[in-house]
Amino acid sequence: MTIIDELSRLTHVTPNEKALVSYILTNTQDVLNYSPKELADEAFVSIATVYRLLKKIDQPGFNEFKVALAQSLSTERVELTDVNIDYPIKELETTDSMINAMEKLYQKTLLETKKVSNASSLKEAVDLLLQAKQVDVYTAAGNLYFAQNFQFQLQEIGYVIQVPQEDYLQRLYAANSTSDHVALVISYGGRGQTTRAVVDLLVKNQTPIILITSTQSNPLTTFSDIKLYLSSVENHYNKLSSFSTRFSLLMVLDLLYAELFSREYDKNLEYKVANYQKMNDELK
Repeated sequence: MTIIDELSRLTHVTPNEKALVSYILTNTQDVLNYSPKELADEAFVSIATVYRLLKKIDQPGFNEFKVALAQSLSTERVELTDVNIDYPIKELETTDSMINAMEKLYQKTLLETKKVSNASSLKEAVDLLLQAKQVDVYTAAGNLYFAQNFQFQLQEIGYVIQVPQEDYLQRLYAANSTSDHVALVISYGGRGQTTRAVVDLLVKNQTPIILITSTQSNPLTTFSDIKLYLSSVENHYNKLSSFSTRFSLLMVLDLLYAELFSREYDKNLEYKVANYQKMNDELK
């Protein structure tokens, strides 16, 4: 297990340690050039927090930690450096070559998503979903299909979840939302006017917000209660398609569903199987 894996799976951390872990996973390359004080300043924590974290991951010192971090990055890049996330295929490329290229793209996306994932944030997001009277998912364009798949997954285990599609309906759902709801907002960069209007309404109604976003700057992060990050190596517009971002989103949503299902495993499995049997007599 690499040091990045250890940080991603770390639990039982203080809020400051959690913020530090998030910063390291998001800015791994930069951290390699920092001193302990510089890292503390950039992550807005104390130097003591830095060293407490090192102790929790069995690192004897800061220099040793940076060596382990560099080795971790190197390990992840060995077989994936030749894949172009934005242009993974070339004109008139052979089918076999395209299959290999897409495999590498998805492998790289999986590693990048894993690197920016935080177990504590995922658990906190699921805590909110478990308490919610209703879950509302707000997104746009191609992401809607992934949101609808997540809706289908949760409906199969008895959750009330809505995915409004049109701009007006998104604003209406947000206006009707309450503190008993949980909003799952999917926005890579926070550029959409509708999404910003929706978030403003959610804040007014004191609805908890789980934001799924990139590691790049997003004005919506200020208003979110919990942030879950996507792989963010893809160009916003100069690309063949959003291969990487969409695969990363699918992984994040599936992780949410898996964690949610696991919390009440027997109950959810029994509910799901029982309903399938109700719908199909042949399964009884």
